[in-house]
Amino acid sequence: MTETPAKGAITITHTRAEGTILNGSRKGDGIFEIVRKHGFWFSGHVTGLFLKQSRDKEADTWRINRAADALRAAGHEVTIEIDDEEHRSFEEIEAELEERAADRADRFSERAGRAVASADARRATADRISKRFEFGQPILVGHHSEGPARRAAARIGTNMQKSFEDRDRAGYWANRAEASENYAKHRKDPYRTLRRLERLGAALRQQERHHAEAVEKGWDSAERHARQIRDLKRDIAGWEEIVKKAEEDGVKVWRPEDFAPRDFVLCSGSWYQIARVNPKTLSIAWNLRLAPKQVMTLEDATFDGGRVGTHTADYTNARARCPEAAMLAFLADGKVPGTKLAHAASKEQPASAVREAQAAAKSKPKPKKKGSSDPKVAKRIYVACPLGGAEATLTWLNGNSRPHKDFKPVKITPPEGEKFHRAVWSRSLQAEIEKILGEQGYVCGERDWAVSPDRSGFVRPIQPKQPEEPPMEADEQQAPESASKEQAPAAETCPMCRSSQWDPKARFCSHCHHNPKATPTSAVDPEGWQEAMAMVFIVSKNTRRARKRALWAMTRREAQAVCGDPRTSGRSYMLTWSDRPGDEGADWEWVPDNGSLDAVLEDLGITPRREWTAPRDAVVTATA
Repeated sequence: MTETPAKGAITITHTRAEGTILNGSRKGDGIFEIVRKHGFWFSGHVTGLFLKQSRDKEADTWRINRAADALRAAGHEVTIEIDDEEHRSFEEIEAELEERAADRADRFSERAGRAVASADARRATADRISKRFEFGQPILVGHHSEGPARRAAARIGTNMQKSFEDRDRAGYWANRAEASENYAKHRKDPYRTLRRLERLGAALRQQERHHAEAVEKGWDSAERHARQIRDLKRDIAGWEEIVKKAEEDGVKVWRPEDFAPRDFVLCSGSWYQIARVNPKTLSIAWNLRLAPKQVMTLEDATFDGGRVGTHTADYTNARARCPEAAMLAFLADGKVPGTKLAHAASKEQPASAVREAQAAAKSKPKPKKKGSSDPKVAKRIYVACPLGGAEATLTWLNGNSRPHKDFKPVKITPPEGEKFHRAVWSRSLQAEIEKILGEQGYVCGERDWAVSPDRSGFVRPIQPKQPEEPPMEADEQQAPESASKEQAPAAETCPMCRSSQWDPKARFCSHCHHNPKATPTSAVDPEGWQEAMAMVFIVSKNTRRARKRALWAMTRREAQAVCGDPRTSGRSYMLTWSDRPGDEGADWEWVPDNGSLDAVLEDLGITPRREWTAPRDAVVTATA
């Protein structure tokens, strides 16, 4: 019968250099089973049990006291000794961490070498055994050699399997050895260090608040907060010295004063134009439909209604700066600059000079637009339509986007048997709106409909009708032929998004990537165009797909209503549509419909399909 070990005295000590150590325990006495739930562990490099991640830190008295209470309850005598006053310097701590990383690298390299040797030996054994089958001799069933042959085949399989496992284990230890070798390089990386300093600064401010509160109220934790403030200041000073040394060695640390609005910054391998320069981050142009793109301009990120899409970029992720004028010159030459060209252009046009020029331009008085100060003129209209589509309300807005006092709201009812739905793209509703505007002497402005800030309706700018010019005399109507020949033709725009970035020769739009296979002419059937088939896709900010993700097939009119509804877009996703999606499997693929937008489809009265057939083109293709 095994005797129960005698219960001796246990000592738990804590110092900054050694951490929290439990002494007085030996194997089989049951102490480890008691204290392991409180974070204590064992190692061949430490004498006694130790508390994980306790070196060079404040003593975790909560865990120490809980472990001591559990040991006392089991009948052990426990003594606690804590020394938090004596601490090591930043250089000593980092030097020891690097030394331990080097020891780990040597240890992991030896393990990887042993695993490689074992894998080679296993493979050699399998090759040696397989020589009896090298001429293709099969296993003779019923022959006296059947048993040895089957055992040899099993040994071959076992050795090959063990060889593969040893090879995987060798790769694992080799990766850990490489990570340990690169420990110092990554730990002292200036960009990582800057992010670490942000966290340490926030922790320091928090401890200073806690210390002030503890001193004011007379709590015992004031001394503990004071020690933590001392440690944080020590670490901050040490890391700031590392960043300073990196800058002296030629590493560029980007700061807000290095950029100006409308500059371009290189982040994650692409150039982005800067919308705003903030103290902590840069607000860069962002358009999910065009990402990733080598150069993203503010024009690319400008949507209907003039809204500019932006995304934040930390200064530690910046790798180069290029002024706007230099970038436009590079793009005009058909090339994207690298870091060397961008650095040379940045030296010629520093950010300080760009900011001075922008400030001088802003200081110049801007001419007021004619009629913009007339309070009697309505500036916008607001159209809201309930989910049922029974009626719509048109509200006239002044320059402050508030209801105009001189214009009363107008109730618009749909024709009998029709509904407006919750969108302004209904033909009948558009016709009624144009009629009401015409009666009051207004027309729609250049900008299209935009979702209102409260997302309950749609807003569009309006303007008074221009007086018609008097008819010309007969001699004025006879223009010379030379004048008609010299008149420049109107620039062709994209048939999909109406953007000026349309290339008529290549028939490709760099704004929406529209690239029709056929060469259309101006002969379009306005009646059948809305009823032709279109494909609705879902695009996400956090998803990179080689093929577009298709949700439904429906008519163009229905696709416009679905994609224009404010409920079909979120912070990181949106719906878009195309009448020329390409080939299934190569350009797009069906994705599951989770039903989250069924309510929108029901409100709009749309029944989508989950199959695609190429629609009859509503345009006439040119023939030779």
